[in-house]
Amino acid sequence: MASTYPAGLRPGGRKLWREITTAHELNIMQRVQLEEACRAKDRLDQLDLVLRGDANTWMTLAEDMSGDGNVYELRITNALGKSNDTANLLKQLLAALRLPDDQTGKVPQRRGPRGAQKPTMPGGAAAGGKVSSLERARAKRSS
Repeated sequence: MASTYPAGLRPGGRKLWREITTAHELNIMQRVQLEEACRAKDRLDQLDLVLRGDANTWMTLAEDMSGDGNVYELRITNALGKSNDTANLLKQLLAALRLPDDQTGKVPQRRGPRGAQKPTMPGGAAAGGKVSSLERARAKRSS
């Protein structure tokens, strides 16, 4: 079901919104994620213009009206780094939508957050955990 796109999206974001909402029925959480992905797409398009040398993309330089002869220089730094960060964000947002594969129709597996793992029980099998070969070797050496 295609729907009107959120306000403020530029052509790239509107196209992404239209293509995904036309092909897939989204729940509210997916719609929020898609909106953020569309905004990231628009930022990526703007950063691409900056990297290509379009100085008027996000700024306008006005002539110095004071007549003092000063020259002003505007520098945009780290546009490539920001572009890479935004591309990674876009990839993560689109993956988080968990849209079905076009060919198989399967939905990607849901993965839990990565981070600290569940602590193991000290003492091995006696404490209810599994005994590793390293623990067996240490026990054999100490006896």
